[in-house]
Amino acid sequence: MDETLLSINLNAFILRYFKDVSSMLADIGRRSRGGTMARLGTILVDLNANRRSSTDNRTNLEFYQEEVERRCGICLSDPLIYEAFTYYDREVLPYKNDELINAHAMPGAHAALQAVQDAGLRCALFTNPSFPQGAIECRMGWGDLADAPFELVTHMGNATRCKPDATYYLEQLQVMGLEPHEVLMVGNDPKRDFPSPACGIQTAYVGQSKPNRVTWRGTMEGFARDFNAVVEAFYEHQVADELS
Repeated sequence: MDETLLSINLNAFILRYFKDVSSMLADIGRRSRGGTMARLGTILVDLNANRRSSTDNRTNLEFYQEEVERRCGICLSDPLIYEAFTYYDREVLPYKNDELINAHAMPGAHAALQAVQDAGLRCALFTNPSFPQGAIECRMGWGDLADAPFELVTHMGNATRCKPDATYYLEQLQVMGLEPHEVLMVGNDPKRDFPSPACGIQTAYVGQSKPNRVTWRGTMEGFARDFNAVVEAFYEHQVADELS
């Protein structure tokens, strides 16, 4: 989502969010901010790198909460502590969109969503689920996407892996009752928006790099403008895959 439908200085957002959450954890646990930040950083790195066994079916939220308790000694599932972080995501974070983060709708984003809707196609938001639901919804609000016709929005609480792990994509498709060959991913990250290992999902790429495994490549504005061509390319690749 971040740089596909939402134009954002993602590094600035992550740093701001990470620092705020680290400070809150340190204050709640009465621990040093530096040490808490270091521990939280390793947890988030492990989460995003999917560093757990293949049989670990905890949601990302459960993984995060349990690792914070184990490494930082703070029980995030405690109702009062959980409410504090939920409050931050919903009531404080929305006001953090300053000149540095500069989040707003990506040019062509709303037109692209309208083209999908007009075609009667189903649409879901497969953003990297390393943030809680409230933070994802905050970023959606920054892009005027709060009322977008998404059938499903991924976040820490409903995913057990992060991109680009194919498990992340497949478990969401299972929820939607879809098969990989029926799906077109629209993404801008040459690493995370291509499932690994490949699992049959096609990708329309709207970023700056030139990855090889693409069904269509261009800008988000071009995606909206040439949507019929995108659909044609999708079915051409689908037929080619069936014949191969």
